[in-house]
Amino acid sequence: MIIYRAMKAEDSIRIYALFNSNLDGSFSLDVIEYFFLCWPEGQIVAEDIFGNIVGAICGTRVKPGRASIALYAVDSKYRRQGIGTKLLDNYRTRCYMEGFSEVQLEVRVTNGRAIDFYKRQGFAIEETLPSLYAPGEDGYRMVLKLSGINHVSS
Repeated sequence: MIIYRAMKAEDSIRIYALFNSNLDGSFSLDVIEYFFLCWPEGQIVAEDIFGNIVGAICGTRVKPGRASIALYAVDSKYRRQGIGTKLLDNYRTRCYMEGFSEVQLEVRVTNGRAIDFYKRQGFAIEETLPSLYAPGEDGYRMVLKLSGINHVSS
């Protein structure tokens, strides 16, 4: 059983470990704490019944009407069980309830698996971002239009 809940300040170390062991690149603990301080409601975790954080989304407000998913990961041992979809559903609902009409994220153009997942969730490629990732790898900005709380996975 997985529980989806808002991040707490004391979760930051475990979320830091999750992101750094499951995403490309290295992320500072300060970044995660910054997201939490700026928008606590935009940080969501997936936790197993033993209290282990197995997934998380760190979100930001980028402009009026648009939120962003800055960091998003599910522990590799827990993938393909619907946890990522349910995390995204929780984030999407939270954004809608706060009045956002769109959610954006960035993804490497070479990450076909993630791009396919986001497309299944209703995201569309909005633009290509040259050299967004090191070493000079392009990224896509993908955008999801929020309309009600009808989710793709529901």
